[in-house]
Amino acid sequence: MNEERSVKALLWTVAVIWGLNVVMIKFLVGYFPPTTLAAVRIGAATLLLLGILAWQAGFQKISVKSWAYTIVAGVSSIFVHQSTLGMGLQTANASTGSLILGLNPLVTGVLAYFLFREPMTWNRILGVIMGFCGVITVVMGDSILKGTVDGLQFGEGEMLVVAAMLTYVFGGLLVKKAAETVPVLVITAYMHAVGTLCLAAASFFEIESLGGVVWPTDWFTWAVLLFSGWVATALCGIWWNNGILKIGAGRTAMFLNGMPAASLVFAVLLLGERLTWIHAIGFVTVFLGICLGTMNKKRILSSIPPSVPSKKGCA
Repeated sequence: MNEERSVKALLWTVAVIWGLNVVMIKFLVGYFPPTTLAAVRIGAATLLLLGILAWQAGFQKISVKSWAYTIVAGVSSIFVHQSTLGMGLQTANASTGSLILGLNPLVTGVLAYFLFREPMTWNRILGVIMGFCGVITVVMGDSILKGTVDGLQFGEGEMLVVAAMLTYVFGGLLVKKAAETVPVLVITAYMHAVGTLCLAAASFFEIESLGGVVWPTDWFTWAVLLFSGWVATALCGIWWNNGILKIGAGRTAMFLNGMPAASLVFAVLLLGERLTWIHAIGFVTVFLGICLGTMNKKRILSSIPPSVPSKKGCA
């Protein structure tokens, strides 16, 4: 139980830092092309992860099957996710994009049930519903007060954000399979290395198409980038993948509902955006939804077929 509390505490920390990371990336795209920015951020994270791996355990040989899971996870949840999200948010409305990403816990829970038979409990279903309602309230706070939903649009950009959400979910499920036989740190380092190679190749073509890039010279921009790469990507990646291993993909994904709320708080503190009472209602709803959706309950929505062994640690 104490281990589970520690895992949840780290996942709360990840949600807050990833919320801050959204604000940092919004700042950094003013200095870097989107794919090149992703390549540099993920590359910095990869160097740190490989350094930690070499210091703690050394590079390990893994099976061909584990390599397959790790490579596909790296391509899916890092390269394709980062690329499609960056391209999508260039034209997609931020509020609509946040709502689409808020579907992650629901999609993860459904796929984890059908693919890995992670138990689907009533409290998790209610938690997902509450969390998504909280996300809607947070990201649409101003529009709700005005009685309008003008910010909601759905076009090519939004479709790319949907693709980004689905590829991230898919990669997370593969991490769970790989983590059954390979340490989390090894998977995290290797999949980021795969993602870095793919992003570096894509960045080369992006720079060529732009005719070159003017790199920033001030220390603050690079400090923000390194924090984004080393802390928000590398360390949080380890903590997140550890959560998937310890409490299951579905329950871990619930914490993603906290990202929009954290992003709004940092946007208020750092960018001067407005915070309203309806946002506070959204924060509380998100918090209660995450707590409810990650609780251990014995009552299961539907029984698991006898041929598939139950995993009590993933309830």
